[in-house]
Amino acid sequence: MKVPEPAPWVSTIPEYVPGRSKTEIAREYGVASPIKLASNENPLGPSPKALAAMHSACGDAHLYPDPDSLALRVAAARFFGSTPDRIVAGNGSDEIIDLVCRAYLRPGDEVVIPACTFSYYGIAARACGAVVTHAPMRELRIDVTGIVESLGGETRIVFVANPNNPTGTCLVRDEVLELMNRVPRDVLVVMDEAYGAFTRTPEFTSCVGLVGENPNLVTVHTLSKSHGLAGMRVGFGIAPRPVLENMLRIKPPFNVNHLAQKAGEAALDDKDFLRRTLKITWDGLDMLYASFDRLGLPYVPSQTNFVTVHIGEHALRVYETLLRKGIITRSMASFGLEEYIRVSVGTPGENDAFVAALEEAL
Repeated sequence: MKVPEPAPWVSTIPEYVPGRSKTEIAREYGVASPIKLASNENPLGPSPKALAAMHSACGDAHLYPDPDSLALRVAAARFFGSTPDRIVAGNGSDEIIDLVCRAYLRPGDEVVIPACTFSYYGIAARACGAVVTHAPMRELRIDVTGIVESLGGETRIVFVANPNNPTGTCLVRDEVLELMNRVPRDVLVVMDEAYGAFTRTPEFTSCVGLVGENPNLVTVHTLSKSHGLAGMRVGFGIAPRPVLENMLRIKPPFNVNHLAQKAGEAALDDKDFLRRTLKITWDGLDMLYASFDRLGLPYVPSQTNFVTVHIGEHALRVYETLLRKGIITRSMASFGLEEYIRVSVGTPGENDAFVAALEEAL
């Protein structure tokens, strides 16, 4: 019997592997109240201003949302230091990544990504029939020379997470400028700054200010992490107008729902919530560093809201033991780092519980 055949490249696309959910772990291990430190979510929850805005907006749920997300884009322009006419709002930053790929990739084109990075770049590229090339890294850091030397005649897009997920390292300004100078102008550089708000090094600079000077630069942003709206799916792309117009041509109508738009506007205006988020994150990182030092565990100093720690050859056993204790972290095996786990910064109580469970599991 004949059945519909998918595009030939679909079978080559690996599934995205998310962090395991609290519901799943509670059911599988019989844990009453699991602690999830796997997906780099905000331990403070959503912004109070965003919650209030969503409550107020519920009465309009029967109406289609603004198809252009104009008020949200104005708020984003104010926050990120751009202009609304250079911004597209998306159903999470994943949609921005999809839009770039769909607008610029043809079957057989090449996309270059670092060897150990956010897996959705490769998934989105392969969904368009592109070939993915992994650029070598240096000591778990993105290497500009490694990226440049991986470029080929068919390369159309370079994806860079800055700071990088899952390693937590970042390119500093001079490295970004070197990358932009060495990548040909007909190759798009997509700089994903999902974790940019968490950086503490003064050498890191957002690339938003470089968009006007580089016709091939797109920056990607999300409100899932620093603004606590992971469940609402709000992301942005900031791009030169010609690039943006191509993305807008294929953007689905009404792609950001009404509640998400209102929540995003309010969250971007909630400076106190962002300050509290950064404080709890930085304090939590320092606590985890001190704990890892005490336990003799090497770790990668992080510019994000998570830290990747070297457990050793028993990393998978430790990860599974933590699950049985109700502590959900992220195994790094799917990233090729079999001896590492990644832990998100939680509340002080959650961080304490993780360290206590880790000490028992080692």
